[in-house]
Amino acid sequence: MKTLLILVLSLTFLSLSVAFAQTTGASGSVKATASGDASNNGCAKCGAATHDERVAAVKQIPGTNETMVVGSIENLIPIGVLTVLGCEKCSAEAVNWALQQGSSFDDIERTLRTVAAMQKLDCFKEQFGPEVNSRMEKPLAAAKEALAQARTRASK
Repeated sequence: MKTLLILVLSLTFLSLSVAFAQTTGASGSVKATASGDASNNGCAKCGAATHDERVAAVKQIPGTNETMVVGSIENLIPIGVLTVLGCEKCSAEAVNWALQQGSSFDDIERTLRTVAAMQKLDCFKEQFGPEVNSRMEKPLAAAKEALAQARTRASK
């Protein structure tokens, strides 16, 4: 029951944080192409697209026959969930998967900071106890390391 409650709390907190960041114009917002191409009906001055093609994209979930809509939040939620569940390997793989799906380094970094901030909340510690809190340390570190390695690979 605690695990289910942790998942719900994590998803809610993560979704709200990402949604808030996107509505306030953070760096994770979708922009028109770097060349200023307005073929997607975007604003040439600010780069804001009027239509986000990624939201409409549907991809198959690896290893299943299921599909899911692919957008920025859908790519980031698995990172938070797998970190809270305590799986180091899965957390790192979720970071790599989100990058492959088109999430930016900044979006993923903001997601990891959000999960780390949630972990430090007194209400979180009181509700779920020290075992859940400590279980999140290694997956969070593994996800941060995976992001750092991906940045290093991208800069070469």
